[in-house]
Amino acid sequence: MATNGHHEGTPLLEKDESQRPRNNGAIDPGTPSSVGVSSHASSSATSDVVVTMNDPWPRTFERSISLLARTHFDVRDVNHITKSPRFDHFNKRRQQKMNSRLKELNRGFFTPDAPSAQLNSPTTYSDTFRKILPKIRSLDFARKPEPVSTTTAKNSIAINYKQEQARLYRERILRNQAQQNDIENNINEMNSPGFRKEEKSLRMKEERTVENTDKSSYSQCVFNMSNILMGVGLLGLPFVMKSAGVIGGICIILLFGAITWRTSILIGHELNGDCRPSSFFDDSPFKSPHPPGSSPHARMRSPLSSFPDIAREAFGERGSVVLASVLYFELFSCLGIFLVSIGQHLHELFPAVKTETHMTVVAIILTVPTALLRTPRLLSYLSAVGTFATVAVVFAVVLSAALNGNVTSYLAQNEGLPSDGKYHSEWDPNGIPIALGLVAYSFSGHAIVPSIYTSMKRPQDFDSMIGFTFSVVIFACLLVGISGYYMFGDFVFDQVTISIAVYDSGGDMSWLTWLMVLTAFSKFTLTMFPLALGMEEIVAPLIVNEESADIVAGFIRVSLILLALLVAIFFPSFSFLCSLVGLLCTMIVSVIFPAAAHLVMFGGSLSTTDKVLDYIFIVFGTISAVLGTIATLS
Repeated sequence: MATNGHHEGTPLLEKDESQRPRNNGAIDPGTPSSVGVSSHASSSATSDVVVTMNDPWPRTFERSISLLARTHFDVRDVNHITKSPRFDHFNKRRQQKMNSRLKELNRGFFTPDAPSAQLNSPTTYSDTFRKILPKIRSLDFARKPEPVSTTTAKNSIAINYKQEQARLYRERILRNQAQQNDIENNINEMNSPGFRKEEKSLRMKEERTVENTDKSSYSQCVFNMSNILMGVGLLGLPFVMKSAGVIGGICIILLFGAITWRTSILIGHELNGDCRPSSFFDDSPFKSPHPPGSSPHARMRSPLSSFPDIAREAFGERGSVVLASVLYFELFSCLGIFLVSIGQHLHELFPAVKTETHMTVVAIILTVPTALLRTPRLLSYLSAVGTFATVAVVFAVVLSAALNGNVTSYLAQNEGLPSDGKYHSEWDPNGIPIALGLVAYSFSGHAIVPSIYTSMKRPQDFDSMIGFTFSVVIFACLLVGISGYYMFGDFVFDQVTISIAVYDSGGDMSWLTWLMVLTAFSKFTLTMFPLALGMEEIVAPLIVNEESADIVAGFIRVSLILLALLVAIFFPSFSFLCSLVGLLCTMIVSVIFPAAAHLVMFGGSLSTTDKVLDYIFIVFGTISAVLGTIATLS
């Protein structure tokens, strides 16, 4: 604090205070600097967490959804992503309290209150002046010596000692700085005229190298995108073959895989700000030297970085709110799906306990990593579980089918059916709606595409990366679907891992069942944070301070867990929930929205073929969502 008669601060503080607005030696409570000087580390760590109420909702979606985009091993990174936002009106209320505390200091040094008496006559003025004059202790007159107590003397000695130490510290710092400047000046005199230019070039290369270390390579982006697409929905692909037949299931996987491949590329073009392929440009869209629309080689529009940004650019603020609502509803539905998956797998391990009891116990346990103890190190470990589980499921299903072959005869005997019956169907049109919903849910990862795009070292390779990724994912989906259905036929459950656990009476594959439980547990925990942060933004205007914000954040997380538990108890069908979410949410997010935004943003520059394909996607997604949902509910 700066008051009259204050001691000098360190040069660093003097440099900061020199930039503050002065008010005749009084502290200005309206400036952020008057609150205090924070360390650089803390300010950088919270700069992205503090959001303003003027920012459009959702404000934290892109930051929080990146938790699902890739495996996070950095604890600090996980802590930053999952941290609840701190809104600017918290600081305003804190500033108001600070203003009231600093009100007395702004009045000046030993300045008394103004007299409340009304001065109506010279007599009154003389009396008032005579009464107040002895009480004023102005700096222009010497103060009368007051008796000094022992405590006051000790405090004065301590203050003088600290001031002397601060003075010596400043002198030492200034002396070292002067010596360093002399050394640098001597070096510059000895070097050639182009030394500074070369030094600047080396510094820029070092900064570019540090920046690239935070970006993902081509192979890392393929791995992250594949991990998103091949999630829990992979377990229901053999059930797709059971519902629509082998031919129907294969056709649905190929068709929807091709559609979502194209819409992923459309999202990349919308993020890039141009309808031309990403390989057409040689620079990053976020560091392009060409302003948008300035030349034929420049991008048509400014680049974007998130799903809500695309919706806001194409359909305005209302469109962004509608899309964000669908995204958050999809995340909430996934919580119920994960609880159902956990309950059914635990029931196979402990059949004496009901599935609802398993789900209730797990829901209570889930409050620890999500609401009570937000442990970034645990979350970083959980983010790596899904990656291992995806690979394990693919290999387990394929190896089981290769080693055991067609086991439908054995399963038919256990069910009391003839062993020589036909338990594989080629085509079943009645099961197409639920099969389409299951496949759509399996390919529901488009909300993560912006995070993958912005994390690439070379965004120019986005189109080829998406093409290679979808080739791998479609091949893996066909492999799991065909292998699982070949092995179990029409006896397959809606989660193929449960079928493997039922057939494996010896318990050799129990590790796979436990792995599925841990996978669903980890995905529930990671999916909770983007959803909870979005809900916290809605109630943010009603929160008065950070202490209340922490309590509200815990209450929101517990409420979401309870609501997801109710959904899982009342709709304990994995295939039904996945199909419903795929038809309602995935059709909007992954099919209808990318094509519609592509038409709105680049309609005048698109070819006839592109326009026709976009309209076909919109019509196909709308019809599938409406008719498929009605058929599934019926």
